[in-house]
Parts: sequence; C-alpha cells; structure tokens
Amino acid sequence: MPQHLPNASYLVSYGVCVDAAEFWRYINPAADHSGRAVISTPRPPSPRCQILDTQGPGYATFSEFIASDPELSIYRSFLALTSRNLLYQQSELLALEHKFREFDEDDSKSGADIYVLLSSTCWETFAGKAADGEVREKRRMKTIRELQTRLKEYHETLLLQKHILGLPRPQKRAFRAFQGWFDNERPLAGYGNDLLKQEGDFVALQPSPDHDFLTTSLQYIAGRLFPGVRHETTAEVKYYSAEHVSRLATILTVVLASLVINVAIVLLYVVKDEHIRLGMIAIFTSLFAASLAVLTDGRRTDIILATAACAAVMVVFVSASPGGDG
Repeated sequence: MPQHLPNASYLVSYGVCVDAAEFWRYINPAADHSGRAVISTPRPPSPRCQILDTQGPGYATFSEFIASDPELSIYRSFLALTSRNLLYQQSELLALEHKFREFDEDDSKSGADIYVLLSSTCWETFAGKAADGEVREKRRMKTIRELQTRLKEYHETLLLQKHILGLPRPQKRAFRAFQGWFDNERPLAGYGNDLLKQEGDFVALQPSPDHDFLTTSLQYIAGRLFPGVRHETTAEVKYYSAEHVSRLATILTVVLASLVINVAIVLLYVVKDEHIRLGMIAIFTSLFAASLAVLTDGRRTDIILATAACAAVMVVFVSASPGGDG
C-alpha cells in the first residue's frame, strides 16, 4: 500500500463504503493522479455510509457465503418496484394509444383526400412519404417506432414478472441461516445494510427439493444433531449432509407406511366381528392417507389413488380371511 494512504483498518473504523483510494480522493478532491494530496478541507462522508461495525471486505465475503451452499442463493425480488415499473410502462402505452386515436380522428376528418387515404391504407406509400420527410407521415412513423419499442419492453417485463412470481420463497431454515450470518457479519454499508428489512420480498433460486413435513422436520433436527462443518466466522451457521437427511426420510417413510398396513392386516386377521372389521378398515385407511400426506410431498391425486388401493387390499383380505364372507 502506498505510504501516503492511511492503512485499511483505519479506514474501516470509519465504516466508509468505498475503497481506500476512492476515500482518499473523496476527502482530498484536489489530489493528483499519483495520490499526492493537496491541502484541502476534508468533507464528511455520506451519513448512509457510516456503519461503524462493518466487518470484512463486503461483497467478496457476502458472495462467498452465498456460494457456499445452493440454498443460500436468496435475493430480493423487488415486487413493488417491478409493479411500479409495469404501471409506468402501461401508462406510456396508454398515452401512445390516445395518440393513435387522435391520428385516426384526423384521418376521418380529411374526408376524400386521396393522399391521406393512400397513407392510411398503403404502408409503402406511408413509409415512402415518411422517408421523404413529409411532416405528417414522419411524425406518425416516429410514433410507430416508439410504440414498437415500448410495447416490446412492456411485454418482456410482463413475461419476466410472471417468471419471478413463479420462483419459490426461501425455506425458513435457509433464510434463518442467511439472516443470522448477515446480522452477525454486517458485510454491507449504506443502503445495502437495509437488505433484510423486507423479509417477505425474497426468492430462492435453488431451494431444497423436499418440502414434505417429515423431511422439513428432519432438516431442522439434523442441524442440531448431525455432524457437520461450522462457518468460519459465524458458528451458528452449520453445513451438514443433505443426502443423509434424505436417506433417513426415505427409511422412515417406508417403515411408517408399511407399519400402518402390517398392523391393519394383523388386527383384521385377529378380529372376527364384521362390524368391528369395517370400522377398522375405515380407521386404517384414514391413517394411511394421513401418513402419506405427512411423510411425502405427493399430489392430492396420488394420495387419493394410493388410499383407494390400500382400502381395496384390506377389503379383499377381509373377504378372503376365515372370518370373512368368502
């Protein structure tokens, strides 16, 4: 580091959100390109950039943390700003729409003017007159080009907004780690320090694919019980194997789902009273459906089909058992 610049720790203690060279030029605007300062009165930094407890190199540390796990790819969607932008673009198009109505009214007032009629019905004539510098056609051609540009931007923004609205919200577990690290490290200064003020405006680019109740619960428990690697500076952030959690969830799902069926078969075999058997079929069918809803992330249609198959198996078993009618 050049001798005429203060050291980095000194600058960070002021929490200025610029690098050393920029800050030195900021407080010494008359400095030459070599960095030698000409005596001048220092100006105070912007109040938004005075974050006294800012740590680390800022965006470099923040980006490394986000890249450490795909679930941490969490970003603001700025839905309110996007909606405002769409409203502005929509208003621009409404103004253009009104302008074209005025053009049509002018054409209708021209009556039987052959030149106006040709320009309003033949594109080649209209484009030729606009290229020749005819004021009326040139002004309309300019408006047409503006319409094409504005309409393209508006439709692209609409499609992008539709895609953004389809992005999932971050899971609470991942967002809690993201929030905890950010609050502990304070990597950004200025307005960047307000990143987490709108907690409901975040989207996740790659959340965990498993959203069922069992896997989600195991992920929370695994963070406490499973071995893993702690973050270097924020010990509360822990990385552990998603494969182990998924494997455990699969084992528990198979065991618990089969347990419902096995217990049902045993009890239906032991109990001989037909009325009690019918009641047991209803109970175990409901338990099987509930277990599927809790243990898997299957669609409602899949759960209904699996439950119907389970009920059919139990009915056939009762009919074929010694106490049954068959």
